[in-house]
Amino acid sequence: MTLNRSRDKSKKRASIIEGAIDVFISDGYELASMDKIAETAGVSKRTVYNHFGSKENLFQAIVDDFLAQRHSLKTIKYDSEKSLEEQLLAFANAEIFLVDSPRRLGLSRFMGKVFLQNIDYAITTVSKYPPKYDMFLDWLKEAEKDGKIKADDLILAASMFYALIEGAISWPVIFSHGINKSVVNTLLDEIIATFLARYSNEIR
Repeated sequence: MTLNRSRDKSKKRASIIEGAIDVFISDGYELASMDKIAETAGVSKRTVYNHFGSKENLFQAIVDDFLAQRHSLKTIKYDSEKSLEEQLLAFANAEIFLVDSPRRLGLSRFMGKVFLQNIDYAITTVSKYPPKYDMFLDWLKEAEKDGKIKADDLILAASMFYALIEGAISWPVIFSHGINKSVVNTLLDEIIATFLARYSNEIR
C-alpha cells in the first residue's frame, strides 16, 4: 500500500512538473497561474500546492530536475581505451542537451529570461550547484595522469572548453529558430579539434 502511494505521488509530481513547463514556456513566469498549471497537469490546484507550496518552489523544482538531467549525462569517466575526441564529444553533447530539442530549448529560454530579470535570484540559484565543468575537470585530471592532456591550469582548460561550446552553439541556438544538427556537428568537430590543438599531449 505504501509503495503504491509513493508511486502515485511520484507520478503526480512528474505530471505537475510537465504541466508547469508547458505553461511557463507558453505564458511566462508572471502570467503562469497555478490554476492553469493544475488544469494542464490534470490534477487539482490543491494537489499542486500540496506538492510544491508555491509557484517559486515549483519553478525551482523544474530547474533542479532540468540540471540534474544534464548532470547525469556528464557522468563520464576517463577511459584510456577510447579516443579523446569521442570522450570530449560526450561532454559537449551533455552540455548542448539543454537546447537540442524544441521543448528543452523553450525551457532554457524561459529560465534564462527569469534569471535575467532577477540577477540576484539567478546568482543564488546557480550557487546551489557545482560548477558546470566539475566532472569534466575530473576527466581532465585523469587524462593528464595518463599523459594525454597537458595544461598549466586545468580549471582554465575546462572553462575554455565550455566557453567554446556556449559561445559557438548554446547561445546562438537560444537566439535563433532552433538547432541545426549539421551545422552543430561541424562546430563540435571544430571545437574539439581546437581544444586538442591547445591541450592534447598526444603526437598528431
